Amino acid sequence: MKKYRILFLILLLSFIIFRLFYIKRFNLSPDEAYYWCWSQNLSLSYYDHPPMVAYLIFFFTWLGENSEFFVRLSSVLVSFALTIFVYLLARDIFKSKGVGFFSALLLNIIPGFSIGGIIITPDIPLLFFWALAFYFLYQVVKKDNKNLWYPLGISLGLGLLSKYNMVLFLLCALIFLLLSKENRKWFRCKEPYLALLIAFLIFLPVIIWNYNHGWVSFIKQFGHGLGKKGSSLVNLGAYLGSQAGIVSPFLFFGLLWAMIKSLGSGIREKRDDLLLLSCFSLPIFLFFLLTSLRSKVEANWPAVGYFAAVIAFTGLMSGIKKKRKRIFLILLVFISSFILTGVVHYPSLLHLPPKIDPINRLYGWKQLGEKVNEVKREMGEEAFIFAPRHQLASEIAFYTDNKYQTYDLDGENRYNYWGKADFLIGKDAIFVAPQSYDKALTILSHFTSFREEEPYKIYRNKQLIKTFSIYRCYYYKGGLFGG
Repeated sequence: MKKYRILFLILLLSFIIFRLFYIKRFNLSPDEAYYWCWSQNLSLSYYDHPPMVAYLIFFFTWLGENSEFFVRLSSVLVSFALTIFVYLLARDIFKSKGVGFFSALLLNIIPGFSIGGIIITPDIPLLFFWALAFYFLYQVVKKDNKNLWYPLGISLGLGLLSKYNMVLFLLCALIFLLLSKENRKWFRCKEPYLALLIAFLIFLPVIIWNYNHGWVSFIKQFGHGLGKKGSSLVNLGAYLGSQAGIVSPFLFFGLLWAMIKSLGSGIREKRDDLLLLSCFSLPIFLFFLLTSLRSKVEANWPAVGYFAAVIAFTGLMSGIKKKRKRIFLILLVFISSFILTGVVHYPSLLHLPPKIDPINRLYGWKQLGEKVNEVKREMGEEAFIFAPRHQLASEIAFYTDNKYQTYDLDGENRYNYWGKADFLIGKDAIFVAPQSYDKALTILSHFTSFREEEPYKIYRNKQLIKTFSIYRCYYYKGGLFGG
């Protein structure tokens, strides 16, 4: 129906305008500032993740400026693109523009996705290339066009350049091809294997970087779920709770229902489109469910699985014959998701204590940068800046006037991959740490002398949210930043 096409265009325009204004409201989060530092030190890969997020930040800040708006702009554009993908896929699979519209609307009022449309992380390009690869795979299934495997391979490779979780796309595709009698023929064709080769070649720079750095990134990321960490039941409960929180509780159970029902309907009715939706959602949820029995699972890790699950949920809900039941369930899910998303964007509505208010993570960094600027001007341009953690060092780097190079004392020495700091010996320094940091005296012993500033306190709504210790350090003797 034409009205749903118009509503979809209004939806697209409304959300992109809202996000373009919203991304300027707050300082960068510590992780965002860290990824910005990546963009200032371009590399084939990084200690934590592949490089795509750094390339995006570099490109948009090069187009504009080093501001919160341009650092985050790619997140807004990706959320725009994902909304289009969801609409097109849901419309085509369920032959309904209404299902397309409501799928797009639901995706945008899921708390985790809404935050992803504002905050820049490696998950943002991952979600985009996952959706793009899924779209091409759906077209392969729908049109039986072997040439579409090649853009799928490119999308897969770019996804691997975004985050290692993209490897789960291969698992999902394998499960689908095994379960779909009609599509098992692709195992005998060259195109899927050429697509894998294309993806491997695109991902090759990350492999080269890891080879040159002792496979450190692979060991870190793929080691998350291999070691036993904490109680299995506690981790499992935390996993289920985090998933209910990231998509909203009622929708979480609805998505699980849709994953399972689309699997059964896909096999029973021989509908490869429904089977595809289930194979790209249920295995991911189960994979991280099993992982949670061995170690902690971060809330965002299974996020890619909800892309297909949202389409399955909205489409299957539209098929419920009892109108009152369907309307009640849809309203319950949509209204609860919308309220929770509204609270996520404006948590001040709940008057939360400072320690648990998430907005406080995005507040006060510019003020701290101004204070460090003041000390830096007094100590001179030769004085360097360092902090005990890479996130804090990154915030200071972004919010100082001249975007000064900063250094961190993180035990994993992330910054050392961008060059050693031996040339700093003999120079003065500014050391910034949370007031609670208990190793300050040990760190300061690497200088001939030091002087502590008054504790620097940051307030929001007349409540103390952060306190920092700032030290003027004289004549660095070495030994802090070694590999």
